Amino acid sequence: MRLNRPLGVAKVASVTALAGAACAMGILPASAASASVTRHATTTVVSVPKTGYTHTNITLSATEKGTGGNPTGTVTFWLGTRKLCHGSLYRRATSCKAQFTNPGTKTITGKYSGNAMHKPSSGTATIKISNKPSGGGSIGTTTTVTNPSADVYSYVHAGGSTNVTATVAPTSGNSVPTGTVAFTLVDYPGPGAPPASLECTTTLAAGKASCQVTAPPNGYGFVLYEAIYTPTAGSEWTGSNSLQPGVDHKLVTWDITKTTLTSPAATENEAVTLTADVTDQGADSLASAFSATPDLVTFSIGGVAIPGCANIAVTDTELPPVDPDNIATCSYTPTASGTVTITASYSGDDYALPSSGTETLTVNP
Repeated sequence: MRLNRPLGVAKVASVTALAGAACAMGILPASAASASVTRHATTTVVSVPKTGYTHTNITLSATEKGTGGNPTGTVTFWLGTRKLCHGSLYRRATSCKAQFTNPGTKTITGKYSGNAMHKPSSGTATIKISNKPSGGGSIGTTTTVTNPSADVYSYVHAGGSTNVTATVAPTSGNSVPTGTVAFTLVDYPGPGAPPASLECTTTLAAGKASCQVTAPPNGYGFVLYEAIYTPTAGSEWTGSNSLQPGVDHKLVTWDITKTTLTSPAATENEAVTLTADVTDQGADSLASAFSATPDLVTFSIGGVAIPGCANIAVTDTELPPVDPDNIATCSYTPTASGTVTITASYSGDDYALPSSGTETLTVNP
């Protein structure tokens, strides 16, 4: 016996088919074609220095948090209704530079534009803007950071310590300035305030200042330093700071990484793909985009590299978003059944420390 389909079902199927065909040909309105797309919520975290000076470039930063892969688009920074600057997101982060003309505590708002997969969002942070120190004396001074070096990266291991140094000299005469020098950050990756261990204040000795800073144990990317000289009260010198247009004093802390090795089930004399996922701790990313040293992984057994599996480049697969990302893959053909322990060793780069991961692979006959 032939059964007739209910008329309603046949009608829905027909409309669906027509809609799908129309969408494929691009003749449906954009709203109809994209109605089924779910946009993921985002959170904008704005980071700014704690303090800054008028008429000085100050870096404003933002990080986008949320699901659905890395958000792309633009973050625009505002002071009330005044647009300060904007930047494009890369690996969830962006920054740009702005200047302020008058002192006071400023509330900075970062507004993320959103994209086809992510909803817009905004966040705020505050910065205290002051006029540049004058000191009230009659002799001008110049303050120069000597470590980290100008426009050259200086390095310290995650959790390690180093000395930041500066000199203060009079612009006329041979007097030796006295007072204190504060080493503060004018840029940091954030989010949130920089760790107190990365800033310090010390007393000048023979025109030189030096004090110790310590990087967080999980690494912190790179930070830019400014030295602020405050003269002894009632002295003949004026205050000064080290900021110079186009000159950066960068301290890089190497990030601690984790290498995870995975593979599917293996069979004797059949090729299997080994996959190493290398991540910075605290963020599923690598700093390789800024590193002159390539990110490489070697797969080995008993300390001997598997043929064809030495120095495999780590590929950043965050766009489009997948999991895992920052991966290296290698094909391995086991020649005997049983178990074999395989190690994936990451080389490290200019910003990230080496790491390794192991897996015991069971090879079936």
